[in-house]
Amino acid sequence: MSSHDYNRYRVDVDGGKLSVGVWEPVAAGPGHVPTVCVIHGITSNHLFFAGLVSALPGVRVIGPDLRGRADSRTLPGPFGMAAHAADVSAAIAAFAPEGPVTLVGHSMGGFVAMTLAGISRTTGTEAADRFRGPVLIDGGLPLPVGQHTGAGPVDDLNDEDLDTDDLIAAVLGPAAERLSMSFGTVEEYLAFFAAHPAFVDGLDTVATESFVYDLAAKDDHSFQPSTSIEAMQADSSDMYTGSAYQEALEAVMGDAESQAEVVFLYAERDLVASEPGLYPPELVTDYTHKWPQMSVIDVQGTNHYDILLTETGIDACADAVNGRLGTVADSAVE
Repeated sequence: MSSHDYNRYRVDVDGGKLSVGVWEPVAAGPGHVPTVCVIHGITSNHLFFAGLVSALPGVRVIGPDLRGRADSRTLPGPFGMAAHAADVSAAIAAFAPEGPVTLVGHSMGGFVAMTLAGISRTTGTEAADRFRGPVLIDGGLPLPVGQHTGAGPVDDLNDEDLDTDDLIAAVLGPAAERLSMSFGTVEEYLAFFAAHPAFVDGLDTVATESFVYDLAAKDDHSFQPSTSIEAMQADSSDMYTGSAYQEALEAVMGDAESQAEVVFLYAERDLVASEPGLYPPELVTDYTHKWPQMSVIDVQGTNHYDILLTETGIDACADAVNGRLGTVADSAVE
């Protein structure tokens, strides 16, 4: 028996309607239902969190498709962390208006979660009390470029002179190249991922369903990934040079109480399963010294993707989420 009932809805946002998946717990007890909002990565969609949802029995999970992706792919710009934070806020208002809601972000979703948490703190006490966390899964804290390009020491990504194309190539690599590719069949797209170094152990049901959901049909009956290249370029640049995220980071991490709400989980390996991960150990050490109240969890044996797919990764993520919810899950993934 499934732990949740799943349905998909559309929520009014600027420029159109945002697609939002909602998992309602089957065995919710009386009274308030704890609620989590999961925010996906730059070329992903909400279904990538389905494994984590199964590890959160009794918890409502709200999962928007960010504009320019998946079932929200026709939503126009502007893109960027502030725009996504506003969309996520609209989704939360539609399904959990009273809160509190624990924010969980993977990859770029972590930057969106941090932006929303920061904006809420500067808006007022009532808005700040609506959110818990954020729980950041291999994302949400500033990333270095130098260690990916091999071009010397870690660069400061808060540099307005950085070239967007260089940022994308350095951090996203093959994930960016994939967006311009066409696939004759769904099976061909799945074969592409089956050969990807991050999925050498095979594609499980969660990954398969997320990848199939990601595909958009073209007029010539072929398929392409749904993420808009324009959205990815704008978001990639804004993560590192935009003011909304930086101001939010300062608001959240500059206050000891809110900093203590942040949980940061990082994978051992990166997007192509190479070491170090997106967050090298020395950078994480620097962050623990800079933000000592933040909880940091090293999820060994995982890469940037399977931290949300493997039992090890899901267990770690579920424990972190439950810690922010103040609940203990009955069980993890079986």
